[in-house]
Amino acid sequence: MYTLRTSRSAAAERRGTALIGLLFLALSLSGLVLLSTAMSWNESEDSRSGFEELRAEYLAEAGVERGLAELQGAIGKTASHDPFFGVNNMLAGGPFTVRSAEPVTRGGAQVGAYSVRVSMVEFDDSSITVDIESTGYLPDAPENLPAGRQLDAWSSISTRVKFTLEPSKVFDYAYFINNWGWLYGSTIHCNGNARSNGQFDVAGYSPWIRGQPVYDDVDWDGVNATLSGYQDDNGDGAMDGEDGGVFSGWDIVGAQNVRGVGGNAENQHDFDEQVDMPNLSDMHIYESRALSEGNTIKIGGTVMCDGVAGDSPGETGNLYLHGTAADPIVLDGSVVVRGDLIISGVVTGQGAIYTSGNVYVPESIEYLNPPTTTRPADNQQATTEAWLEANWDADFLGLFSGEHVVVGDHTHSTWRNNVGRWMASALNGSEEDAGEDGIPNTHDGRDGVSGTEDDDVLEDDGTFTVEHYSQDDADLGLIPPGFNVGDVIPGSGEDIDGDGHYDARTTLSDIDLSDPLDTAHWDGNMPAAGISNYKDIASLYANQLDAVFYTNHSFCWTVLGSSTARINGALISRNENIIYGTPSIEMNYDVRMLGGNSGIGGKLLPKTVSPPEILRWMILDTDPNHVVAEEPEV
Repeated sequence: MYTLRTSRSAAAERRGTALIGLLFLALSLSGLVLLSTAMSWNESEDSRSGFEELRAEYLAEAGVERGLAELQGAIGKTASHDPFFGVNNMLAGGPFTVRSAEPVTRGGAQVGAYSVRVSMVEFDDSSITVDIESTGYLPDAPENLPAGRQLDAWSSISTRVKFTLEPSKVFDYAYFINNWGWLYGSTIHCNGNARSNGQFDVAGYSPWIRGQPVYDDVDWDGVNATLSGYQDDNGDGAMDGEDGGVFSGWDIVGAQNVRGVGGNAENQHDFDEQVDMPNLSDMHIYESRALSEGNTIKIGGTVMCDGVAGDSPGETGNLYLHGTAADPIVLDGSVVVRGDLIISGVVTGQGAIYTSGNVYVPESIEYLNPPTTTRPADNQQATTEAWLEANWDADFLGLFSGEHVVVGDHTHSTWRNNVGRWMASALNGSEEDAGEDGIPNTHDGRDGVSGTEDDDVLEDDGTFTVEHYSQDDADLGLIPPGFNVGDVIPGSGEDIDGDGHYDARTTLSDIDLSDPLDTAHWDGNMPAAGISNYKDIASLYANQLDAVFYTNHSFCWTVLGSSTARINGALISRNENIIYGTPSIEMNYDVRMLGGNSGIGGKLLPKTVSPPEILRWMILDTDPNHVVAEEPEV
């Protein structure tokens, strides 16, 4: 975002020269590294047996990691529909052999083998637990040894792992951009954490970033809130409320100019790993939840949405909602809108609106019963807990779009000139030809030199580089409904928004309304006579947004006036096109999103699959893979 009130400095054009690394598996192949190390030892005759047992154990560990990789691959291939859909299919028939007698080579010579199988322990809508049983063999698997040849050593490991759906980590931030992050203004106040998956740039400006410690859990008994699992991300060993700050996938330009906690060197985290965005291209799991929970939106006692807008005959799929203090928009849980959403005015209750199309906010959105203050008085744990206790039941709104979020009067020339210019900027790329890291302007890598090893050669090559479903995927049940062999795997490669289709650079035409503003095209409380012009309900002075916003496309907002512009919740977006002509702008992080599944966000926020949690790791006395050697392999 940038201000209209300050001219851009020359530093605003500075670009960093760093490359975000490729996304790694949740667990590294440490077992294979150790295996190679163990095999390089000069073993004495007396210790030969012990070393061989150790080598067999490392082979078994390599099999465990292969099993984890297969599970994570299955989750990724169906993540757009239901992350656990593929794993459930793969394991529905019982234990599944991932690899049988898989050879392990070093320097072209085989040094051992492993077999690994996975089996279901339990699953529900929010988690899945599996056992991975792996056996390492020296010098080879028994079925491959000559008659009469005995194993030198073998080792079997059983590992129990759990994958859980939890609110995405992007909601740990007041300002999160899945691209280059811009805070071009000295009157920008980020009251919470700020993060970008690309470079984070404040140029020559001095924005405030006050940070927010993150907690793994919150216990709420109806009266008391207790936070636990404090994340000491500045590494000072203290739980003093001084954590959080600025996080970037590349460098932080103008880091010395940042004010607040984010200005401290220990609170500036550059070249950090990327945080994945939730995939909202398929609302299947959110529709199921909305219908099973009986969630609704009402105005004046009349139901505007009974869980899903657009799933019944006669419904348009688009939803218009305008609330007043006398007749507010009443939220009860999360609902899904299959088309576009227009929402403004007064809101009450707690809920979220998942929208497959664009979200339009023509005027301010305000809570009828807001929290007592936008933020706790400080970042201390006791202060935060006291704030939670006072405001746990206050109004809460999430607006989560599968396309764009458009705030203010997007039909006004001032709005369009400002947003359109920023959309077209070379610094703000949105085309899905961004290379392997998904971030534009990183072709030359960290060294900034074209033609070297760290170049992202896929960026701007004119090809939409993605993966496709195979016949093997079909045989294993890893293709979700609506897809076939040969189709793009949603979210793979350069498919940044995860819909399986190529997107060119975003333009103003992508955010324009496609349907007339009348009751034939919009459900909700659209006036019976319709609305002649969008400008009749919209304003360039829409300066208060009481909501948590999410989009993996563009957040667009030109705001003017003499009052501070505020987002009371969070802003999570891929591209950010915010131009403010107000004295200042605030992003006030709502701490009710702390605590993952145990917090308020556990039922309302978009979710991703957590890294695997190791529940058990044990050495077995018997070989569980010996009896399943004839099962089909991946």
